Amino acid sequence: MQQTQLKRVSVIVPVYNAEAHLHYSVASILKQTYKNIELILINDGSADDSGRLCENYAEKDTRVKVIHQANAGPSAARNAGLEAATGTYIQFADSDDFLEPEMTEKLVRAMRSDTQLVICGYKDVLWNGSDIICLKSSSFKKAGTYRKFELLPWFGELFKDYYIHFNWNKLYDAALIRDMGIVFDQEIIRGEDLLFNLNYLDRCHGINILPEALYNYSHSNDQSITSIFRPNLFENQQMLLAEVRSFLCRNQVYSGQNKESIENFYLMRIEACFSNLFHPNSTLSARSIKKYMEEIIFDKQVNESVLYLQRCDFEKKLLGKLIRSRAIDVLYGYYYGKSLLKRRMQAFNVAPRKWV
Repeated sequence: MQQTQLKRVSVIVPVYNAEAHLHYSVASILKQTYKNIELILINDGSADDSGRLCENYAEKDTRVKVIHQANAGPSAARNAGLEAATGTYIQFADSDDFLEPEMTEKLVRAMRSDTQLVICGYKDVLWNGSDIICLKSSSFKKAGTYRKFELLPWFGELFKDYYIHFNWNKLYDAALIRDMGIVFDQEIIRGEDLLFNLNYLDRCHGINILPEALYNYSHSNDQSITSIFRPNLFENQQMLLAEVRSFLCRNQVYSGQNKESIENFYLMRIEACFSNLFHPNSTLSARSIKKYMEEIIFDKQVNESVLYLQRCDFEKKLLGKLIRSRAIDVLYGYYYGKSLLKRRMQAFNVAPRKWV
């Protein structure tokens, strides 16, 4: 690609206590084959040396801008980045992840005159000292250029493989974001990327999906759904999946394979909610856990969705039967036992695969 008169890409990176891996992330951005970028680093009240490192990068490369703010979370940091961005396109990255060298160039090349969103594949990677281990590579089998109405029938397949959830495997039209007033909801502490993307998808018409896995998502600073105890996880998941259903209903595609994929995904989240109650850092008593489990199994949406477990494997069919029969004590024993087994496996360094 000719490097003259290229449209600028603003790459927005929230930074919070990221000194351990920030260099790798920044280096992967500044060494992109596409040179007309501005890198906006938002130091979100870091307590480590991240702020000084950001300033060092800005001193060495004029394409780097640094914003310092009191800690307010990733949504506030990304919104600050959007306000400061001057590029035609917007790209996001996390401070402990890294990009393949041609990622930005390939995304820009795929952003055509009738396209407002480009999505690429990604790899789950694990930092192991100085080595990087690839855990999984995700590539959409039906890559290509779509009008939105052509792509939406495949939404469920994209969703279950986490193509919709995050903002780091995408290139956005800055004018569309600005003109439509699309921002990250600073009141949401989990799933804000997903809500941003649904809002953006509602307003764009053309989407290009690339087959290559160009972004490397690191588990070095794991914030997966199973990594920490989340007191309000069930309420959060209820809200997020309600927004997904609402999006699909607005676009008249909440049916068939889409509906089945979304409901199966939702039920995986319900399983995670049960497991979350037995997290090692949970402060809940046995009585409180059972009360919370009762709230879940009597929830109307859970009982409507649980029918989809009849099409799954034995373990999930069993879960569906326990929910429908209101077997709280059995559910409690089941997930308590799973939590004990998980801790023993981790004690022997046999960690189960995490999903984000």
